[in-house]
Amino acid sequence: MTAPPRPYAGWKDLRGFLAPVTAPTARRGGADRGANAPAGGDRPGGAEGAPFTLLFVHHAGGSAAAFAPLPRHLPADWRLLAVDLPGRLMAMGEEGCRSTTEVVAWLAPLTRQVLDGPYGVFGHSMGALVAYELARELAQDGPPPVWVGLSGAPAPGHRPDRDQRHRWSRERLTRFMRELGGTPEEVLAIPDLVGPMVEALRGDLAVVDTYEEHPGRPLRVPLSLFTGADDPVAHPALAAPWADRTTATAAQHSWPGGHFYVYEHAAAVCRSIVDDITAARAATAVRDFSPEHSS
Repeated sequence: MTAPPRPYAGWKDLRGFLAPVTAPTARRGGADRGANAPAGGDRPGGAEGAPFTLLFVHHAGGSAAAFAPLPRHLPADWRLLAVDLPGRLMAMGEEGCRSTTEVVAWLAPLTRQVLDGPYGVFGHSMGALVAYELARELAQDGPPPVWVGLSGAPAPGHRPDRDQRHRWSRERLTRFMRELGGTPEEVLAIPDLVGPMVEALRGDLAVVDTYEEHPGRPLRVPLSLFTGADDPVAHPALAAPWADRTTATAAQHSWPGGHFYVYEHAAAVCRSIVDDITAARAATAVRDFSPEHSS
């Protein structure tokens, strides 16, 4: 009897050619952990000596592969995981999500399985909305991230238009993809590729266009806001109010370019990510060992 096909969507290892990840990888000197083992070892916040994990959530119509240019600019001892949400290209047979509520309900349990220590979350465009809500959800019943990076997304209530773009025609969505950039023109010229890409984009735009901030407390961890200075969707002024969504600090970084500025400035963006995460982890260590937090 043939085994059912394994779902394509889920967390992928950016350093392992996007190999699927279902549980924390083994640490040197320790045994492999099973897929059903509780994440985090025997103490809150993760197992002793666990590596730092950085989670990436892709833009509307994108995939885990969108972050492939970043690993070579990030520390070699960081664990880098990027998610493929359901309903894109090789995962077209899987039912996609149509709201951030559905995405977080699907993604949070998978994320808890793969975490094993300190972690941060970075999302671009639609991925920023998911990263923000995912971080809040994970913090409700487990260790929060030490840092959250939000890229290419206007703050809640600051979207420049309220068009229901997921209802646009295929032709209009194709034009929209071309205007935003990030998709090679030679790809847009292949109808057999454009069709699935447009349908993936349509589903993801439903997530963005119907987004309403989930009720609950703000984050309590540092935020970093990343933008392209010329991005019509999320220029710096539209992203700045994200700072109100945390009780901690919020850094803002901007580079020349449009919505996909990150590919033009990958090395510089990664330097800022590393600097901000390093500062956030240092602040966490100081807080955890301060007198008011000691027993």
